[in-house]
Amino acid sequence: MTLHDIRTKVEAGRRLSFDDGLFLEEHADLFTLGELANVVRERKNGNVAYYNVNTHLNATNVCVYRCVFCAFRADLKSEKGYVMPDEQILHRAEEAQARGATELHIVGGLHHQLPYEWYLNVVRIIHQHYPRLHLKAYTAVEWDWFARLTGRPTKDILQEFKDAGLGSLPGGGAEIFHPEVRDIICEHKADTDSWLRIHREAHQLGLRSNATMLYGHIEKPLHRVDHLCKLRELQDETGGFQTLIPLAFHPDNTKLGADHKIQKASGIMD
Repeated sequence: MTLHDIRTKVEAGRRLSFDDGLFLEEHADLFTLGELANVVRERKNGNVAYYNVNTHLNATNVCVYRCVFCAFRADLKSEKGYVMPDEQILHRAEEAQARGATELHIVGGLHHQLPYEWYLNVVRIIHQHYPRLHLKAYTAVEWDWFARLTGRPTKDILQEFKDAGLGSLPGGGAEIFHPEVRDIICEHKADTDSWLRIHREAHQLGLRSNATMLYGHIEKPLHRVDHLCKLRELQDETGGFQTLIPLAFHPDNTKLGADHKIQKASGIMD
């Protein structure tokens, strides 16, 4: 295999394989990757790029899980732990709309003393007061948590939230799908099959979603390529993903960064 072989496949509109991905990781420079990716981008979308203006709302940072890469979570009795009341949540939505935001990105911790209805209420009251804001809310990890709280199927829960004003799903919680990595960095939260199933169910209900990949920690090239292939398989099936967001791992104040002496990642992955 050569870089010329891969370029020929891309230009002919043929799909790259897992092995092609590993070859590109090892042999292609960033500019070549960008050039080849742009060929595919323009073939699919023309010379057009899209963006939206959004604001993040993290209504609580108290979380039952202790993912080793996370610097956001807080324990229930921690001084930095918080839960926003309805008034503060609506104030944040008001600020977002006043600044010209068209979307509110709603995620947060999995607070083990808050009922399912509290999370549903966040979406419902924002939609009732600010119906022009598109509400992109809760990662697959949170939907999995809601199912645990209620004993209900996630597809039913997604439908209930959609009826309350949910517009789409963010892509968080994907991290790295491969079990060699996932079992180390987030062993207790929603597994790969659950993450993919929940996004499939959202797509079946007409909800679009994003997807993420957390890179620059203990994962290797094969884990990143495997992650992308799994996302591509679901996109082939549903067409429901809007975008892929590569998230660089920030090691500061995380157990993962300290234990493995990880330096801050860049856009160029080693």
